[in-house]
Amino acid sequence: AYQVAEGILSHMGKKVVHCGDVGMGQAAKLCNNLVLGISMAGVCEGHALAARLGLNQKTLADILNTSSGRCWSSDTYNPCPGVMEGVPSARGYSGGFASDLMIKDLGLAASAAMNSSPKLGLPMGGLALQLYSLMSARGSGHKDFSGLYELIVEARDPKSR
Repeated sequence: AYQVAEGILSHMGKKVVHCGDVGMGQAAKLCNNLVLGISMAGVCEGHALAARLGLNQKTLADILNTSSGRCWSSDTYNPCPGVMEGVPSARGYSGGFASDLMIKDLGLAASAAMNSSPKLGLPMGGLALQLYSLMSARGSGHKDFSGLYELIVEARDPKSR
């Protein structure tokens, strides 16, 4: 069955990987999107901190992308406006992967973890799910998930209000 599907799937993506028994491809997708949602939140926070500290965003991106902070969320899909062209942050977070879809995937990962035996807590995934859910609740669920940067940058200390 895999060999038949591989011919079709090879037209849909660059790489086709056999993950094992039925359902393991879905498990891999959940794990990948869990890591993606968490890493994007980290890159957004790093860039937000850079902005508050006065560090040039392109300089930070260059440092991240040539050091231990390097990841797809930074080097290919940077969430900070003005750092990269051709990505959602360069066009008001339009297009791309909607935050509401990231919420769905993080929810599925959390559900799978709680239904595993033994149960597995996903503390970082849970925090990322809360952040993207807050973004959606504020009316930005249709925006690309990298738009989380805007939510973090606009956050203020409640005492200063």
